[in-house]
Amino acid sequence: MLLLFWLWIAAVGYGLGHALVGRRLAAALAPELVLTAGLVGLSWGLALLSFGLSIGPGVQIGISALAGLYAGWRWWQAPATARAQWAGRLLAPLCGPGRLALAALLLVFGALVLVHAGQPPIFPDSALYHAQTVQWAQRYPVVPGLGNLHGRLAFNSHLHLLTAFFSASPQPQHPAWQQALGSFWFLLLVSYCARQVAQTWARPVGQSGGQTATASAMPPTLTIYYLGSVVLIFVGYRPWISSPMPDSGVALLTLLLLGWVLEKLTAAGPAGRFTRAEMGLLAGLLAAAITYKVSAGCLVLPLGYAAWQRRPIDKPNAGHWLGRAALTGALVLVPWLGRNVVLSGYLVYPLAPWAQLPVDWRVPAGQLAFDLREIRDFARWPGSGWEAVAAMRPGAWLPYWWSQQYPGDRRLLLFVLGVAGSVGLARWWWRPEADERRLHGLFFLLLGCCAAWFGAAPAFRFGYAYLIGSALVGSWLLLRKLPGKLVRALCLIISLAYGLNGLRHEIPNSKLITWWWPADYPLLPTTVVLVQGRPVRVAGAGTNGRCGNCPVPCAADPPPADLYWRGAGLAQGFRRGAGVATAQQ
Repeated sequence: MLLLFWLWIAAVGYGLGHALVGRRLAAALAPELVLTAGLVGLSWGLALLSFGLSIGPGVQIGISALAGLYAGWRWWQAPATARAQWAGRLLAPLCGPGRLALAALLLVFGALVLVHAGQPPIFPDSALYHAQTVQWAQRYPVVPGLGNLHGRLAFNSHLHLLTAFFSASPQPQHPAWQQALGSFWFLLLVSYCARQVAQTWARPVGQSGGQTATASAMPPTLTIYYLGSVVLIFVGYRPWISSPMPDSGVALLTLLLLGWVLEKLTAAGPAGRFTRAEMGLLAGLLAAAITYKVSAGCLVLPLGYAAWQRRPIDKPNAGHWLGRAALTGALVLVPWLGRNVVLSGYLVYPLAPWAQLPVDWRVPAGQLAFDLREIRDFARWPGSGWEAVAAMRPGAWLPYWWSQQYPGDRRLLLFVLGVAGSVGLARWWWRPEADERRLHGLFFLLLGCCAAWFGAAPAFRFGYAYLIGSALVGSWLLLRKLPGKLVRALCLIISLAYGLNGLRHEIPNSKLITWWWPADYPLLPTTVVLVQGRPVRVAGAGTNGRCGNCPVPCAADPPPADLYWRGAGLAQGFRRGAGVATAQQ
């Protein structure tokens, strides 16, 4: 059954992706990027619809039918040669040199995703508010002042809208299927990286054998980035593949985009230039990443730098390209800003406390300050009593923070620091060539993203994309002169060893039934309290404020005394403040 959900996601992404990017651009892009464009476009459309409709069966069936019909029509209308080329590009890992190794890579990591996707969502925040947010989206249009019920319900991520679209409405004894979308992102990255590794086997231009390389031939050592991305993202997020968390979705999208711009930075001739359509798509995908997780805004500098370095040469007007990118980004961001306002009364809750609007459902300033402090200070002091970190000096804080991190995360950060120092020394010792200078610029801007992450909220799940990107781009800069066959072989061996070892640990502990029928959230106890005579569930004792996937409305803590309904039903939302009850009476 989970495979059917993945096919559903792929079909909708294929149809919408081709509709959005057009025939010419779809033929030039990797199939995974076309699917990504379709899913991103769907999240933007759902954000618009959410102002008046719930993302329930009607929206799910209607959009899926339209996307499926368009995909079928496009496939039928395409010439036989175009269909063969698209299928050939998608199946390239199984048709070229090294096909056995790459087929093994796809099978091993595909099975690893499947095993984890069948497990119940275990990430703590998913039971705290992700599942509840998805339920609200499935049952009601965007609810005014929903953050007044529970501050985290105002953390607006458009990935939750996609999760709501590709999961079932929870019913008694029926799984919610919230694992489907998050695990599909992992499949996209595995497929993309495996196919791009196959491109590194292409014969270089001018080599003996009577063959020439295609325009998409890539440096063999770029395998470091592709397979390193797969291994490190699994190291960071593998236990949470089944959880509908925006952090992993944004990290996977970031690695896809970085791979795309790396290919442009290293390609020669017209293949190394972004077209005008590609520039618009890159701006739209970057803006969408921000609507999934605000921390993705740091990507503006490295991706913008790469796009500017490889911008089209037919129109060199800087204002033209900057204006086009800004317009595309604004178009994507506007519905996200509007949803923020309806949920909380602020443009970006809780990260812009000054951007408040005079609406009656606005979340109180005290709650906003608490939520913002909790995000920042909990990342800096991940143990209990995170409130104490605000008064600590860095010398006392840093050792405790370091001691609380997982060993793998510590090694990743140390590796990034070592790579940064090595690249800096190498750049000072050897004068890089023009193409290397572009790569150095991208690398140092990624390091700047790491610094911004560490200074703002150093929880590793917030910064995996920047850390992994920096580690791999820097490693490639240091090792790109090595023999390509050697690098490729080592990367494949390490990747397969990691994947097989993961399966060795997971398969004995997993139940066969969950491979095709994913487990739902565990049932958590709740209590019922009355707000103006109407019942509201509250997370029970021992749950640490987690409602899981129980029916809405459910709050992490007992509702505050000044919480009131705005109308007769849940769709009218909540508001806070003294004197509201008197006014209603």
